[in-house]
Amino acid sequence: MPEKLFASFSRFRRSHEFWLLIVILVLCAGLGAANAQFLTVQNLFDLLTSYAFVGILALGLLVVLIAGGIDISFTATASVAQYVALTVANAYGANWVSIFAIAIGVGSALGTINAILIQKLQIPSIIVSVATLNVFYGLLIFVTGGKYIYSLPDWFATGMFLFEVE
Repeated sequence: MPEKLFASFSRFRRSHEFWLLIVILVLCAGLGAANAQFLTVQNLFDLLTSYAFVGILALGLLVVLIAGGIDISFTATASVAQYVALTVANAYGANWVSIFAIAIGVGSALGTINAILIQKLQIPSIIVSVATLNVFYGLLIFVTGGKYIYSLPDWFATGMFLFEVE
């Protein structure tokens, strides 16, 4: 058993991921030495909170990468799904379950467009994802006039979507 573990570590040590890990550890050590607040639990929670959305997107992309594809249009897909879901929530007073359902539906529909172009038309995934990234963002900007959503449902800001208070 130790031989297999040693062989696995030897392979890992020769990989790009090993050197990336070393660079990350050196950066963390350097930043920790330069600023005592960097290596604290509070900073870790702040980073996790700040990058939760990006982490969720990265986990979704991980599935595509493991399957052997590439998709860079996921940011546009997420933006369109987010905008549609919040627009419906503001217009019709949807609850958080409805918002999630709408966002999942829109994201699935846009992902299906990518899948059809890649599978049925045999277009390489990188070309499809670059194209749909631009098309999805372009349509979002065209339809919205480039305006952001600033007003959110009241329950969103107060956290009432987590707990029902009677």
